[in-house]
Amino acid sequence: MNSIAIFAASKVGDRPWRPGKKVWSIAIFGASEIDFRQAELEENVTQVVAFSMFGASKIVVPPDMPVTLSGFSMFGARSDKRPQPKKALPASAKALRVNAISILGACAVAEKSTDS
Repeated sequence: MNSIAIFAASKVGDRPWRPGKKVWSIAIFGASEIDFRQAELEENVTQVVAFSMFGASKIVVPPDMPVTLSGFSMFGARSDKRPQPKKALPASAKALRVNAISILGACAVAEKSTDS
């Protein structure tokens, strides 16, 4: 599954969907949003690669989904804007691993879409 926004905006996930094991979000002078709240994820970890250059990538997740955020930022930012969970989730839970590369851009993980 890919979401590409070049001088534009792209939004994926406004209805039930199956992303597969690897998802790409590319935003160059644009904005890309991938919403996993209605996603039918496969077991274990789903990999998300979010690349933003002079743009923004937003990854929207349900409140109970474990997310690992890592990557590289040069004159950019990456952030997890969700409240911290109060209890540990089981190791067998479905999860996301977000690798964010931001060059004069941003990547954010949040529980709410820009439309919500």
